[in-house]
Amino acid sequence: MPKRECGFSLLELMVVVIILGIIAAFALPSALTSVKNYRLHSDATAISGYMNVARMRAAAKYAPYRVIINIAARTYTMEKLCGITPTSVDAACTSAYAQFTTRQIEGGTQYLMLGDSVASCRPSGVTVFPGAITADAAGCPDPVQIYFNTRGLPVGNTGSPLTNGGAILYLSNQNNLIDAITISTGGRVAVWNWDPGTVGWFMR
Repeated sequence: MPKRECGFSLLELMVVVIILGIIAAFALPSALTSVKNYRLHSDATAISGYMNVARMRAAAKYAPYRVIINIAARTYTMEKLCGITPTSVDAACTSAYAQFTTRQIEGGTQYLMLGDSVASCRPSGVTVFPGAITADAAGCPDPVQIYFNTRGLPVGNTGSPLTNGGAILYLSNQNNLIDAITISTGGRVAVWNWDPGTVGWFMR
C-alpha cells in the first residue's frame, strides 16, 4: 500500500483561520477598552504620585512647591517656589509663593496618555463630589495650580487655607470612564473611580 502523507487540507486551514478571525472580532474591542481604561487609571496614579512628591519635597526642603496641570496641553509639572529666598538673591522672589526668575521645574514636563483629558470641574453626568470636596474650583481654571506649604499641606497661591474641602482634578477618556484625584485640606491625596451605575465615587 502507498504510504499516506500527513498534513492539513486547505479547507481545514481556512476553517481554522475563520474561527480565529471570529474570536478576534469579539475579543479585540474588549481588549482595546481595557487598554484605554488602564491608561486612564495610570494617569490618575501618576498625577497623584506627583502630588505626594511635591508635598514631601515642600516639607523636606522647607520651600513651597506647586503642581501645574495644563488642561489644554494635557501636561503637568512640579515646581519649587521662592520660599524665604530674599529679593537680593533673586529679584522675582517678592513673596514665598512666587516663582524664581529661572523657574525651578523638577522632573520635567509630564504628558497624559493619548486619548485622556483632564478638567478642573465636574464632567458631564457626574452629579456628586468625591470625598470631602464640596464644590468645583471657581471659574474652572486652566491651568490648575495646586500649591503646598512647607508643612506639605495644600494652600492657595498666597499660602491661605483651601476652601471647598480641598483641591480636585477629573480625568476622563474616550470610553467616558472618569477618575478623580483629591487633595484634602489635611494633605491626603486620593484617587477615585466614578461608577455611573450607583451614581457614586469609590476610592481606589
